[in-house]
Amino acid sequence: MKPQQRPQPSSVWPATVTGPAKAGIGPADVGPAAADTGPIPAETGRPPPAVEIIDVMPVRVRRPLDLVRLTALVLAAVLLAGLGLIASDTGRGVNDDLVRLLADLPPVLVRALRTLAAFSALALTLAFMVREIVRSQTRRLIEALLTGMIAIAVVQVLDRLIEAFASEALQSALIRPGVGDTVRPLDTYLAAMLAFVAVVGVAQDPRWRSLLIAVTALYVVSVFTSTRASLLSLLLSMVIGAIVGISVRYLAGSVNKRPDAGQVVAALADRGIVLRRLERTSPAEQDYRSYLAVDFEGRQLRVHVLDRDLIASGAVYNAYRLMRIRTEIASSPALSLERVAEHRSLLAMAAGATGVPMPRLLAGVRCGADAIVLVYERVDGSPLLEPTDHQLDALWASVLKLHRSRVTHRGLRAANLLVEPDGTVLLPIPQDGTAFATDLRINLDRVELLISTVELVGVQRAVRSARGVLTDDELAAIVTVLQPIALSRQTREAIRDDPELIEAVREEIEGQTHQQPPELARVERVRPRTIISVVAIIVAGYLIVGQLGSVDLVTVLAGARWEWLPLVLAASAASYLAAALSLTGYVGEKLSFARTVLAQLAASFAGFVTPPAVGGLAVNIRYLRKAGLRTAGAATSVGMAQVVNGASHVVLLIAFAAVTGVTTRHDVPVPGWAFGVLGALGVLVSVMLAVPTARRWLLARLLPPLQEALPRLLNLLTNPAKLTQGLLGALLLNGSYIGALWFSVLAFDGQATLAQVAVVYLAGAAIGSVAPTPGGLGAVEVALSTGLAAAGMSSAAAISAVLLYRLATFWLPVPAGWLAMRWLLRRDAL
Repeated sequence: MKPQQRPQPSSVWPATVTGPAKAGIGPADVGPAAADTGPIPAETGRPPPAVEIIDVMPVRVRRPLDLVRLTALVLAAVLLAGLGLIASDTGRGVNDDLVRLLADLPPVLVRALRTLAAFSALALTLAFMVREIVRSQTRRLIEALLTGMIAIAVVQVLDRLIEAFASEALQSALIRPGVGDTVRPLDTYLAAMLAFVAVVGVAQDPRWRSLLIAVTALYVVSVFTSTRASLLSLLLSMVIGAIVGISVRYLAGSVNKRPDAGQVVAALADRGIVLRRLERTSPAEQDYRSYLAVDFEGRQLRVHVLDRDLIASGAVYNAYRLMRIRTEIASSPALSLERVAEHRSLLAMAAGATGVPMPRLLAGVRCGADAIVLVYERVDGSPLLEPTDHQLDALWASVLKLHRSRVTHRGLRAANLLVEPDGTVLLPIPQDGTAFATDLRINLDRVELLISTVELVGVQRAVRSARGVLTDDELAAIVTVLQPIALSRQTREAIRDDPELIEAVREEIEGQTHQQPPELARVERVRPRTIISVVAIIVAGYLIVGQLGSVDLVTVLAGARWEWLPLVLAASAASYLAAALSLTGYVGEKLSFARTVLAQLAASFAGFVTPPAVGGLAVNIRYLRKAGLRTAGAATSVGMAQVVNGASHVVLLIAFAAVTGVTTRHDVPVPGWAFGVLGALGVLVSVMLAVPTARRWLLARLLPPLQEALPRLLNLLTNPAKLTQGLLGALLLNGSYIGALWFSVLAFDGQATLAQVAVVYLAGAAIGSVAPTPGGLGAVEVALSTGLAAAGMSSAAAISAVLLYRLATFWLPVPAGWLAMRWLLRRDAL
């Protein structure tokens, strides 16, 4: 449902100068720069001046704060349900304690309490209905009644789902054991009442809010003492009701109570700023309203109106950023109108005191209880589209002046920069910066400006201009935070079409300063990949333990043929020689083969702490860069090796699958669900290719590696020796792992053939490469043991063979990989 709008295309409002100046930031509060903004007295007998207003005020608005509340309530519901599952004993103890506490109440008092609670809950609902009718809020009343009905339906559906599918632990957490009337897991009336009240609203009236709290508490105590409903059930019912109510309120929109343009004009007139014209300019999605204004002295002004219900715009995203990255980088969620207004006023005054060219803050005025107006001078400027070298130098000089005063801007994006008719570059109004900035925040500000100038003039000119005012050490400090995650959302969106831009800037800085770029700063608190890996490891451990619990490993290990163990270890060692051979085949420059082998061993340690497709790539790229290759060449060589290795993997899988089908009577049986998974993947890929957004996302991740690898592949075609070396290395790499698994199978008297083992390994390795766990932990074990069992091995022998294989190829190389990494780091080869 789209909120309605009330257009005011051009209206005239009589503005008068009445009443004393209101508290706030006025001309006297912002220093001598605003001394010319004194009041304009209204002459006796003259009509009030007319103000031309051009504005569009929506009748109903979606309040961002409702989205914040909704997110918090959903998290609370999930937390309560989780407590019911994992802390059922604790919940049962709390219920028992409350029952003992209330057990001494006389039965007469319990019955009276029940009657009073039922009457109060009904009377409160009727009182809210009467209030809405008296206030002529008929539409809101109808929406509230419908929302209550929706809450009833939602609770009924959840009750049936809990009774049919929920675990016994959750059901016992919601319904106390004992005899008596049958109760539902959730309280329908309580949820409906909370949903109804969420729509009609009680936040602005303390008396109604207190009455609601009292009646709700009385109802909860009454239901708890007279039925078998648990405290968790009643709390969860309230949260679900509030979720339904706030969801409807957000989707349908709330009545717009923001001060309109006429009230803004009146508030400014009370402070002595009498306007002649006020025109809305900001789009609806901003967290404030922006106007262009002209006063009766002819001055051009920029008016920002901060509304309390708009301040929370982006709070959920800012909270996510605050949890993911360091506090110095992420903006704190803005939930207080006064705090935001004070921050922007302080920032504007601190920036203005440095003397840099930017709009000055002239006044700050409160407009009612839920809005604050900030008035800035308006400068006559046009977008900075084709800056000269002099303008770039002036821009950097202005920003450097801010930074010397420990003031950051955080809004230096290309679209915000202006230039006056005389060529002076203007900085935009500061809003999200800091008045007491640390070195990290200053570097982030410089990174934003550097990327913005790159968008305007290209990488080479932008870096050369930055070097004109910054030292090489300061440029190096910028490189440490030159990461997409550290940039603002608007800057990340601006460079999304050019994913190689950041790397190009790094290389240009390296080329102009002739210095090796420093290590990137750690800006993230926690990475989503880390959370996924932890969850995946827990699941993998559960699966592995479940498999180990079903076999007698002692008996199996006692009958193993350990003479195959040296061959398993030899095949594992050969895989690192093959990997080094494969990588050197796609590098035109001469590499030390011994160091390349050690780099592959170091990559095994990196794969132990990261997914295999991540750690190994990073180690190899860094090794090649230390060997003298540029970043683009190193990434292309590693990408080329990955593409060829992947292609050879697929070819070998098809070849061995064909051999398995024609040489044995007992093929590896393919379970029926595998065809379902393949079909689902086919449908998913088809849908992604059909949807333009998904197709662009998919192609953006698949095409760049292929495009980078193609030129080098064509170059390799002219060098048959190198091409043969790369292809031979890829084949030997897969062959070494197949051999290690086959020798492990033979150690436990497995009856699977080499072709069957090859198919199992190739399929299991493919699954492990996409698993989010380090080294494919868990996914590889389950896939390989399942495949070997399907090939005819007993479950115990299959699991034992896989554990031996993983011990030789994954666990034992880890300490050797750590030693290799330390050796290479000490010699600056990694």
